[in-house]
Amino acid sequence: NDRVAFRGGIYGAQLGFDEEQSGIDYEFDVVWDSLAVGVDFHPLKSALRLSAGFLKNDNGLRAVAQPTSNETIGDTTYTPSQIGTLNGSVGFDDTAPFLGVGWDWSRDKRIFGMSFDIGVLDQGDPVVTLTGNGTLLGDPQFEQDINDEEAQLQSSLDGDVDVVPYMSLGFVFRF
Repeated sequence: NDRVAFRGGIYGAQLGFDEEQSGIDYEFDVVWDSLAVGVDFHPLKSALRLSAGFLKNDNGLRAVAQPTSNETIGDTTYTPSQIGTLNGSVGFDDTAPFLGVGWDWSRDKRIFGMSFDIGVLDQGDPVVTLTGNGTLLGDPQFEQDINDEEAQLQSSLDGDVDVVPYMSLGFVFRF
């Protein structure tokens, strides 16, 4: 109607960058992959809208490090062959609520239009996993050092990525 609308969305993008964490060089990929359902309220019966909804949240971060020299993990220094490839991931809650404000320029009953939204997304505390596949795979000391490294990464992310801003540009098709 003139004030309330329901909508769904599919979001997908990926951004890669290199970063050093705990002295180890990683190749990171930020992955935005989610499905959204929401309700929009148009207080002025215009393009302006207030939005609330939920994401099926598959957003995350992937990390890969392939050491070429000795690296310290935990409190122990390992050779590249002992470490192998370090694979890491950061995941979030499966469901994430969002709030936002936006504009829908198809409100005049056009079949096609555009929309723009900004807001915040609460995706929960990050969960970090880290594994190595080198010659020490399964070694208790190596596994403990990997767990210590994982905890350091977790600590560096806590409080930084649970509530994040979002922006979306969309194309509207009315049926």
